[in-house]
Order: sequence, then structure tokens, then C-alpha cells
Amino acid sequence: MVWSAVWPYLFERETHKTHGMEVVDAFCGAGGFSAGAMAAGCRVAVGVDSDPTPLKLWAANTGGRAVCATIGRDAVDWPEARPGRHVHLSPACTQLSKARAGSAAQGDVDAALRMVAWCLDLVVERGYASWSLENVSTPAVVRLVDAVAARHPGAVAYATVDAADYGAASCRLRLIASTPATIRRLKEQPTRRVSVADAFAAAGLPLPAQHLRSNTTGRNGSPCVRSVQQPAFCVTASHPLTWCDRGGATVRCLTVAESACLMGFSSGWQLPLGSRNGLRAVGNAVPVPLSAAIMRAALGEAPPAAGPAAAIAPGPDRPPKTTRARRRRALRRLEKRVATLERLVLSNG
Repeated sequence: MVWSAVWPYLFERETHKTHGMEVVDAFCGAGGFSAGAMAAGCRVAVGVDSDPTPLKLWAANTGGRAVCATIGRDAVDWPEARPGRHVHLSPACTQLSKARAGSAAQGDVDAALRMVAWCLDLVVERGYASWSLENVSTPAVVRLVDAVAARHPGAVAYATVDAADYGAASCRLRLIASTPATIRRLKEQPTRRVSVADAFAAAGLPLPAQHLRSNTTGRNGSPCVRSVQQPAFCVTASHPLTWCDRGGATVRCLTVAESACLMGFSSGWQLPLGSRNGLRAVGNAVPVPLSAAIMRAALGEAPPAAGPAAAIAPGPDRPPKTTRARRRRALRRLEKRVATLERLVLSNG
């Protein structure tokens, strides 16, 4: 009785106006797609992932129901198709990425492709009228999705898009599959570019340097450097980007919060603790502005007015730090009182 009264107080959140579109986020991870769906005014109902750590944070961020399961192996109660429901799937793409080309074991590559095919079969067989799938746009994935689209032209279409064209402050080429109408509307949305400098200004973050360096080099061996007046290089799960001077000399690596900003996460979105875990979660996420654009296309809506502030998709509001600190202190006091009561009960028993 004590805990049922305390937890709602500790995690109360403001009710956001929604369009009534219910979203199921499969392979939800840190919740990049969910954050974009919420920014587009949708209600995130269910998240499915095999890793309980980001899944718990996903539930805290969205208020949705978390399902811990390995998709394709464990039994999952997939929702029935109905109007107002959107199912999104982001099957793992690490083994399919260009960075792993030639180094990934063929068995791992085949398993990843089978999972993409499994996801497409799921949406077709269940007859979902609103759905989306995100993955890398490599030749193998494109061939697979193209073959499915050829068999089901009225249900499946796809496009390769750059998240930077939809308001993300970092580049990220991705294959997006969905219904033909959603893909058409996604391609019709106007380009909205946001620079690193604009994204950091909107988020209230300082710029440690005027240039960023990627983890790759040019053909002549020189570092790949880009000004903060442009969108950043792709944020990856393995290595952070680096702040540098014009010549590529290191200032320092980007923090998890800075990387999350480039992906469109708001400062209030909770991410796994630790630089390695946090970077992996952010680098594996769907960029939030791209996710919002996908959901606007699914809803048949026009994009919001252009501008740096509008391009950074907001996450759910969190209480001020002072309020959160008070709640943590209140929780610790209650824990101590419960422990004291338990000792008293045991001593009198």
C-alpha cells in the first residue's frame, strides 16, 4: 500500500495532447522512434526489446508497457491490426552495416537478413495498415526489401533517406520501409537541415569547438573534419565523434549528452548510465526527427514550421532537478521507515 502511493508521485508526468494514433515500438532500445512518435503527437503503448536495461528506461520515458523478449524466438502477443495503430520495427543492423563489411561472419549476416525478412512477413501477414521498418541501406538489405515489395506492391514500399534532411543535426542514411502512401508522403516532405550549432543552441549546450572529426580518414589519409555550421557526421554506437580544430587536432570526444543532442533527443530523455552504455544506446537509436517525420507521413500530416527550435523533437517533460532531488530524498526516507517497520515486525514475531 505504501509503494502504490509513492511511485505515482515519484514518476508523475504531464499528459500530452495526442492524435489518438497508438504506436508499438519493436526493438525499441533507447526509444529514438518512440521519442519521435511522441513529438508527432502519438501515444506510445508498447515497447519490445531483449535488453532489460534500456527497456526499463524506455518505459520510464514513455509511460508505455515494456515487453522483454527476443523477437523471432520468444512468444510475443502482437496486437491485432486496427485503425489508429502503428507498428514500428528496427531489427538489429550491426552485422549488416558497411562498417562490418568483410569482417562480420556470414552466419551473423544471414541471421540479420532473416530477421528483416521476418519483420516484413509479420506486417504483411497481420495486415497492419500503418507500419514502418528501419534498417541500414546496404545492397543486401535493399535487395531483400525490394523483393518483398515486388511480391506485395500494394502493402510494401521503401526509400533510402538521410536523417539530416528531416531535421536531425547528424547525417544517417537509412532504409525506411512502410506502406506506399507513407513512403510517398515521407519523400514529399521538404528538406529541413539543422546544423550542430543550431541544435546545441536550441538545447542550451555550449560548443566546445568549431569543428567535428569523424572516426574515418579521407583517401589521402587526412582526417575527415566538418564545421559545426553543418550537420555532424553519423553518430555510431562504437566510437564517439571528436571535437577538434580546423586541422583535425583533438579537443575532446563528445559526451553522451552531446551525441544524444545530435540525434534529436531532448535533455530530459533518460539514457543508460556510463559513457559506453550511453553511447551504444544513442548510436543504435533511430534519429528522433526522422522518427517524427515517419509518423507525420503515416498520419498524413504536413511537417511543422521550419526553424532550429522546431527541428529538435521534444521529449516528455521531466520535473526540475530540485524536484527530482526532493523525491529521491523522500524515497530514501520511506525506504528507511519500511526497513525499520520490517525489523520491528520480525522482532515482535
